[in-house]
Amino acid sequence: MDKDTFLAHEGKLAKFFLNSRRQNRLSHAYLLTGEGGAPLKDVALFLAKSLSCQEGLLACGECSSCQRFEKGIHPDFRLIDGSGPTIRKETVKQLLEDFSLSALEKGHVLCYVVHEVDNITEEAANALLKFLEEPREGQVAFLTTYNPTRVLKTIRSRTILLSVEPLDSSSFYHQLLSEPFSDGKGKEIPLSDGALFFLSRSFTSRSEIQAMLQEDDSFALGYEAAEIFLTELSRSPKGAGIALLECTQRIKDAKCYNWMYRTLLCVFQESLFQGDTSQSPFREITRSLARHPRAIMGGIAILQKALRLRQINLSPTALCARLVRTISEEY
Repeated sequence: MDKDTFLAHEGKLAKFFLNSRRQNRLSHAYLLTGEGGAPLKDVALFLAKSLSCQEGLLACGECSSCQRFEKGIHPDFRLIDGSGPTIRKETVKQLLEDFSLSALEKGHVLCYVVHEVDNITEEAANALLKFLEEPREGQVAFLTTYNPTRVLKTIRSRTILLSVEPLDSSSFYHQLLSEPFSDGKGKEIPLSDGALFFLSRSFTSRSEIQAMLQEDDSFALGYEAAEIFLTELSRSPKGAGIALLECTQRIKDAKCYNWMYRTLLCVFQESLFQGDTSQSPFREITRSLARHPRAIMGGIAILQKALRLRQINLSPTALCARLVRTISEEY
């Protein structure tokens, strides 16, 4: 995320952050929250980068500090990403050790981001809480979560809650439609409008999507499985269950399942928040799901658990069966 995007889409947050910096009243910890599709990680990283920018109150992206930050080599910043494996105590302890001293560079603050802080073990949460309870001067934390109720109350009470608005995914979606993606060998990657719709709500830049698609075909397989399930679900939960279980026999890669879960979670969250789904390829099922909030909540809980266990999703048949059963009972 760059300064122009931040100012254009996060006006309220930008005003609050700039006023805090001008008045030298930065808090030691912030908790960024938002609906599905809100760029929590991108915003947190941009704010962290801004704290050490040499040219202004918001990251310019061009000074030496910003450049080192973007390359991942800034000495006064650490990122703990809970969107991957569960955050464990050892990771938090390493953060405490790294930040036991003052900032290495003059005029900078020590800053860390914990993305999806709700995906954390109890021991790690307690270690992080102690860190928040005894903040050192010149240290700032940006925690993020799409599920604030899953964050310890004691952690929430020691942070300032900030809301992050979703980007204008509609215009980004049309941008993705306008130019095909390449596999890096000059061949076009075939993507349906539905896949592009999902990607517009999961990423904030075309370059990120391009890099992901060039890595392997796990997204294509995972999205295809989700599309089959949702198409059948629009007809009947039983048919959806059969289709999903057939996918578990055909796909053996955990990364594919994680993309499937992420796609399904996106659709379920769209249904729950009842946003503008006029461009969604799943608008009919989204509208249908919206009439069954208990089915949505049950599905979201199961999918979020699946993503927290992403490293052991090699045999997800039982989890998929549970998802179908939960939806069927409330549908």
